[in-house]
Amino acid sequence: MAQTKITWKFPLSSYVFLRIETVFVVLLTVGVFLLSFQKGWFYAVISPIIFLGIYVLVSFLVQKVRKTEERYNVTGTHFQVTRKTRNSVRKEKVPLNEIKQHKLSKTLLGGYLLTDQKKKHLVFFNTKDELGRFDEHLQKHYQSRNKKAPGKRKVKAGQKRTANRKKR
Repeated sequence: MAQTKITWKFPLSSYVFLRIETVFVVLLTVGVFLLSFQKGWFYAVISPIIFLGIYVLVSFLVQKVRKTEERYNVTGTHFQVTRKTRNSVRKEKVPLNEIKQHKLSKTLLGGYLLTDQKKKHLVFFNTKDELGRFDEHLQKHYQSRNKKAPGKRKVKAGQKRTANRKKR
């Protein structure tokens, strides 16, 4: 049985870092370690620890100051996002029939939707289960939309295909 409405909120209260953010910080920490290794082992160990401490502190303060929250609602006909920050609320509502392409990453728990007007809508998830339900809903929508589209013209036996044949 297909779900007619999917909703989720991002980030959850247990949110600490995005996965892509974690990957990027690990790469930067390795870079700090390698660059400070020239000074000796003590600096090579202390510099990444100081870098991580400063990064976690700044990230925590930014999260508390901005208080960002996104609510996603997907129905049989529309995709709607409500983005709330401390000072503003923005709503985007996109009909599903205007979505031409989507790309989702199960590793990084995010993705985007492209519309007819070449506008990109970012989507974030807390779990792989949320991502899977959303992707399944979009795939079912694509299948139902493609069933309504007229099919290719079939050529009867003995009839020539002149449009696709190259002249020699």
